[in-house]
Amino acid sequence: MATAGGSGSGNTAAGPAAAQAVEVITPELQETPPDGAQQLAVQRRRVLDPSLVEDDSDVVEYLYRQYELSERRQVRRRAERALAALREAEPEAQALSLRRDVLPKLELLEAVSPGLGWRVFSRFPEEFASPEAVERWRLAAAYLFTVGVPPEQITGLFARHASLFRTAVARPHNLRRLFEWLAQDLGLPGHALLKLVNRCPCVLQADVEEVLKPRFAFFTGVLGLPQERAVTGVLRCPEALGIDTSLLAARAAFLQEGLGLSREEVGALFAREPAALLASLPRLQETVGWLRDELGLEPALLHKVVAKGGVVKYPLATLQERIAFWRGLGFGTADLRQLLAAAPRLLLYPMHERKYQAKLRFLQEELGLPVRALLAFPTFVSYSLPRRIAPRAAAARQLAGRPLYLSQLAYGEERFARWLGMPVEEWAAWQEAWRQGPEAARWAAEVGEEAVAARVARRGRTQPAGVAALVESENPTT
Repeated sequence: MATAGGSGSGNTAAGPAAAQAVEVITPELQETPPDGAQQLAVQRRRVLDPSLVEDDSDVVEYLYRQYELSERRQVRRRAERALAALREAEPEAQALSLRRDVLPKLELLEAVSPGLGWRVFSRFPEEFASPEAVERWRLAAAYLFTVGVPPEQITGLFARHASLFRTAVARPHNLRRLFEWLAQDLGLPGHALLKLVNRCPCVLQADVEEVLKPRFAFFTGVLGLPQERAVTGVLRCPEALGIDTSLLAARAAFLQEGLGLSREEVGALFAREPAALLASLPRLQETVGWLRDELGLEPALLHKVVAKGGVVKYPLATLQERIAFWRGLGFGTADLRQLLAAAPRLLLYPMHERKYQAKLRFLQEELGLPVRALLAFPTFVSYSLPRRIAPRAAAARQLAGRPLYLSQLAYGEERFARWLGMPVEEWAAWQEAWRQGPEAARWAAEVGEEAVAARVARRGRTQPAGVAALVESENPTT
C-alpha cells in the first residue's frame, strides 16, 4: 500500500505515458521569477510551515492557524472523520500525523491552486485521509494525459473541480472508465473532453454504466440519432448528460404528441439545438402556447418554427423581447408570420445587438432598401456582414455594375461567379484582395470582428470549400 506522501508503485505501472504525466499536478517551481497566478501559488506553498504547531498530531490547530479559520470546530469535526477513515485503512493508526498524513497532500494541492488544500480537506476529509490519496490523484491526472489532455489543462481541471480529488480516491475505476468512455467510445479529443467536464461536472461523480451510458443511449436509441450526431448535440450542450432520461422523454413526448414532430425531427432538434430539450416541460408548454396564441401561428407553421427554429430553448421573456423589436421596426403580426414562414430561425437572432444593427444599417444605407425588404428575404440577417454581405455587395457594384439582390446571398460561390460573369477562381482571388483592404476592415469593425478580419487577411488564401461553407453564413438556412 502506498504511503500518504509517497508516489507509490502504481505510477510506473500505468505505463510510459502515465509516467510522463504523473507529476502533472505537482508542478516544479521555475528558476525564473513567476508571475500572476503562479506567483500566488508559489507564495502559498512557502507558508506551509509545520512549525506552526509543536505536536505532530495536532492537525486541528495547524489547519486552524494555517488557513486563518474563524473556529477550531470547523476543523475538529472534519479531522475526526478523516481519522476514522484512516483507521479503517490502517487499524493501527492512533492519530493523524501532520507530516505523514496531511502536509504532503497540502503541498501538492496548494501547488495546484492556492487554498485548494483546505477546500479538499473540508469537503472530503475521508478521501483526503486515504493512504492512497496522492497516488490516485496522480493516476487520475495520468489517465487524462493518456487521452490527450495537455498537462497545464489537467492542472486547471483539478483546480476548478475539487470533486475530482474525491472521486479519484473513492471511485478510481469509475473515473478511469469515464475518461475511457469519453475518449475511446465517444471519440472525444482532449479539448472536447475538457469542455464537457467543465460544463457538466456532475459526470465526474456519475456512474458510467448505470447513469451516463443510458442517458447517451436515449439520444441514439429513443431519438434515433447516429452516434456522431448525438455526440455533436452533447458537445453543444454538455448539460444534457446531467438530466434524467425520464425528464427528457417527457419533453420529447410533448414535442411529438403536442406538436406532431416526428422522432427524427426531435432527434435533429437535439443535434442542432440541444438546449431545446433542456427546458422544463412547463416552460415548453408556456412557450408553445404563447407562439400559438400571441402570434396566431397555425399548427403547420408552429411545427416548423419549433422543429427548425429551435426557439423553445429560450425563456419566454427573451422571445417576447425579440418580437417587440420586430414590431418596433413596423412589422405587424401578419408580417411576423410571413417572416417566420420563410425563416423559422428568425427569433434566434438578437436583433438589438451590435452586429445585427449594423446589418440593418447596411441594408438601408448601402443597399438603399427599406427594412420591409426583409419580408422577401428575411434570412439576410443570418449572413455575416464582413464575410458575405459586404463583399458581395461590393462585387456587384464594382464588377457587375448592378445592385446586389438579397436572394443572391444564398448563391454558392460558382453560381455567384457566373452571375458576375467571371471564373470562380477569379472571384475567389477578388474576394481575398477585398478582405485585405480598408472596406473589409471597416465592416469588420462595424460588427466587432476586427480580429477575425485580420486573421483572414493574414492567411492570404481562400478557405477550403468545407470550411468556407461553415464561415460564410453565421446561421445558414438555405
